[in-house]
Amino acid sequence: MSSSNKPQSERDQASGEVKTVQRALDLLKAVGACESPVGVNEIARRLGKHPSAVSRTLATLEHNGFVERNAETGRFVLGIELIVLASRLLAELDVVRVAKPYLEELANRTRETASISLWNKIEAIAVETVLGPGSIKHIAAPGRRNPAHCTATGKAILSQMPSSTLKEILALGLESFTDRTITTAKALERELHGVRERGYALNVGEFIPEITSIAAAIHDRTGRATAAISITMPAFHFTRQCERQFAPLVMDAAATISRRLGYRGALPT
Repeated sequence: MSSSNKPQSERDQASGEVKTVQRALDLLKAVGACESPVGVNEIARRLGKHPSAVSRTLATLEHNGFVERNAETGRFVLGIELIVLASRLLAELDVVRVAKPYLEELANRTRETASISLWNKIEAIAVETVLGPGSIKHIAAPGRRNPAHCTATGKAILSQMPSSTLKEILALGLESFTDRTITTAKALERELHGVRERGYALNVGEFIPEITSIAAAIHDRTGRATAAISITMPAFHFTRQCERQFAPLVMDAAATISRRLGYRGALPT
């Protein structure tokens, strides 16, 4: 049956669905066009829409991870799920493009796997990996989700987040993956304090028993910790000497990438 022969009710429903999709796309474009986080009223003015309608659509987009709302200001930025969907285009992202040569250098110097992950509200998403020349390699596939409380990249970024983010993660519960996983609020708060003091995070068998990682946060030009760079190795490769040798390399790479992205604030020393 052609569209012209469909009942009026079906044509109206289809038209309404198309309009709903178009409204969501228009909102995504409007948020993406803003250089800084944007509020509901400003978006509504730009699109000539009623704020309540804009707010409802944004709530749906936020629920699905396509936009993120700052809990303190209520303003929106694009969400990480757009990156997950567009994983084949990740090389075009500034942070990945800037980080790639430092990932390669880190992998060559440590002979381990180097990777970069982006923050997704409550977890870190692996987006790029470079394998070291060592004979045993750990592969973090693009799109892999790294829980904030038990991975080095997650803890590195979480340590730089406001207390409201930590509360949100605690409210969801701290899932146990191994007998080393942090599962209490006090232990996680203590761990994050240590990460801030050291300038890097460790994961020693907390997520996957046989895997150890060292990570440091990457800051964008606004000062937000939006990503983390890490090296990952088999647990039997890891020693305290290895930590002392590799952690400064990871921190240096994170600091250099942050500077290249326009960050001018103080970084861990």
